[in-house]
Amino acid sequence: MSATDFHDLDESLRRAGAPSDAPESHGMLCGALCAGVDEAGDWLDQLLDQANGPEEAQEACRRLLSELCDDTRKRLRAGALEFAPLLPDDETGLADRTDALGEWCQGFLFGMGLAGAALKLDELSPETGEVLKDMNEIAQAGFEGEDSDEDETAYAEIVEYVRVGVQLLYEELQPVPPPMPASETLH
Repeated sequence: MSATDFHDLDESLRRAGAPSDAPESHGMLCGALCAGVDEAGDWLDQLLDQANGPEEAQEACRRLLSELCDDTRKRLRAGALEFAPLLPDDETGLADRTDALGEWCQGFLFGMGLAGAALKLDELSPETGEVLKDMNEIAQAGFEGEDSDEDETAYAEIVEYVRVGVQLLYEELQPVPPPMPASETLH
């Protein structure tokens, strides 16, 4: 879970006139973090480049997105139990949540693409390559029908797969350096 509220972020993006909503924006951020291109703020510039809302709304949105970036980075660095994609809560209909998950995955793939040639996708492990392929399929999926317990379970399993897959990608592409050995000097 993120410290940033889904609905607050979605509203801030709308007021700023951003072309993306909360799921796509958080997905883009996570893709950029996994690809290692977040330090320059490329994902944020890309996200707000076409914003057409009032300047003060854009600045408020930029601050909220920067906080979300810091929080998400910490959660990814902390390990698999901390990170979760920012998606609507269970009070939202399953069709809307499914659409949001597709937008999140689409944003994630776009964020990964910000790395361009620096990201050597052909050097990924088979597992992480499969995660990216699956995210592409999830980004294109939709939901038809009535909400059922089976559909809710399937949705929860897909969200968990995405969560774990992002963590796997992050750990493979942004490995945490080993701790420095303690100094062996005598005083």
